[in-house]
Amino acid sequence: MSKKGIPHTATVSFVFVFTMFLFTFQSNLSLLSRSSVTSSITKSKPVIVSEKREEQVARSSIRSGIVRGKREEKPELSPSHHSGAVTKAREDMRAPSPSRAEVKNVITCDCSHDYYDMWSINGPTLLDPITSTFFAIGATDSTPPDFTVKFHPYPRKTDENAKSKVNELTLTSAPPKSSCGITHASPAIVFSTGGYTGNFYHQFNDVLLALYITINSLSLNQDVILVVTNWSEWWVRKNADLLHQFTKHPIVNMDNQTRTHCFPSAIIGLITHGPFVVDPALLPQHKTLLDFHALLENTYGPRGGYASASDRPQLVLVNRRNGVGREILNLKKVLEEIEEVGFKAIVFEPKRDAPVRETYTLLHGCHAMVGVHGAALTHLLFLRAGTVLGEIVPIGADWPAKTYFERPAGVLGLEYMKYKIEINESSLAERYGANDLVLKNPSGFVNGNYTKAKVYMKTQNVKLDIVRFRAYIKEVFVKAQRFMDKEG
Repeated sequence: MSKKGIPHTATVSFVFVFTMFLFTFQSNLSLLSRSSVTSSITKSKPVIVSEKREEQVARSSIRSGIVRGKREEKPELSPSHHSGAVTKAREDMRAPSPSRAEVKNVITCDCSHDYYDMWSINGPTLLDPITSTFFAIGATDSTPPDFTVKFHPYPRKTDENAKSKVNELTLTSAPPKSSCGITHASPAIVFSTGGYTGNFYHQFNDVLLALYITINSLSLNQDVILVVTNWSEWWVRKNADLLHQFTKHPIVNMDNQTRTHCFPSAIIGLITHGPFVVDPALLPQHKTLLDFHALLENTYGPRGGYASASDRPQLVLVNRRNGVGREILNLKKVLEEIEEVGFKAIVFEPKRDAPVRETYTLLHGCHAMVGVHGAALTHLLFLRAGTVLGEIVPIGADWPAKTYFERPAGVLGLEYMKYKIEINESSLAERYGANDLVLKNPSGFVNGNYTKAKVYMKTQNVKLDIVRFRAYIKEVFVKAQRFMDKEG
């Protein structure tokens, strides 16, 4: 019996139906898989974050750690960035715990600068004045609980002599043993009035101008509370009017406190840009030394301008005495020459306890101020733009004269006039031979050794050549008379 074959058309139909079945099955399987994956992603949403969320997590992690160097995020009291980072920010990419999402602490240090270090606690801060310790309090994610640093809050970080006169403070992330005794609503700025603040130059450059720069470096809220260590009653009392331009709150003397103080955040230390330098590129509002000068006038200046009490230009001669060095040995003859060219001469000998307003009124109303290089020439900050500033520069004082007084005088619009003494006008000529390195090459003699620099700063006096000085003071008079005719 012969076998029947399967018809060709039936075979084709079977293959077609079977192929369609496989295609439909795979499609359904694919849809099922996609549904399952979508469900899995939906359930895992808190873990798999978007790019934006990932950035937020990174930022919150940076804020929650201890960062020694430039900050990646600016909290409320964070100073604006300055050039140079210390070290790379420590980043913890873990997502924050929901129970700790609202409160973040971070201790940071802007430690890359030549003159200063500045530490910040960007979160709730407790001050224990008994131990001079600042605690970063509240919940944190990645702050090591035992992090501690000790710090002298004075902007001369490489000057061990200055730091020896400044109280050492402690910053820590360890939990405090005390609760808040006094709670403040404004951040703290903590600084010292120790160091060299008995010197008028350092009083301004290291503290008052540095405080101005620090406050004007803040990103947002400038409503701050000043917290002072190495409290000096005479210093605070003398500068009270200016200090209260920086804050509307009572100043906290942390040296005599017995109760703890709590702040929303704190800056410990002050910023300086250099000797009488205010760099507008480093400040959000681009302030300059002119703005600080205007603040002084607003604080101490008389209302209604100045009316000259004399028909002659007034010259204030800043006199050094009591064996401090750089005295004018022939002062009487010098004063006679000043009067003879047409000035009304006033001898000014700064006193520590003299009221600032009284001194400001005297100097702001004069037409010329002349003196031997020294801290008292810091009073240039009290002069009106256009006033003549005459600096008598002794042997070995060229660099500090230019750095500390000539340059800022230019910024303030003063008429700077230098009188550079010759060797025969220096008392050092009586002690050293004409070919001695002390006289021929002061920079080579000092060579960075401050002890040697004292030869010029502490032991040198001047006896001005009257013929040379007469020619100089005549030029000063011409400019002062012109200023008086214009401004009164």
